[in-house]
Amino acid sequence: MGAGVFLAVLGAILTFAVRVDAPGINLKVVGVILMVAGGAIIAYARRGSRHERVITRVEQPDDPTAPPHTVQHVIRDVDVE
Repeated sequence: MGAGVFLAVLGAILTFAVRVDAPGINLKVVGVILMVAGGAIIAYARRGSRHERVITRVEQPDDPTAPPHTVQHVIRDVDVE
């Protein structure tokens, strides 16, 4: 999501703050394109955000000669709309 914020801010700067006429390129149009792209990246990151936690633990069997084994649990939090 950081890239989306960066593009949106850079686009806003180009659109509203830069007062230079570059030959062959319209900086206002480039700025608007960057803001739209940044907004799309932010929306995609927020919509596709799923939180996942992995819990790992080592279990020691009752038999002292048996080796311990590792158990992993994956917990997923899904946004419900």
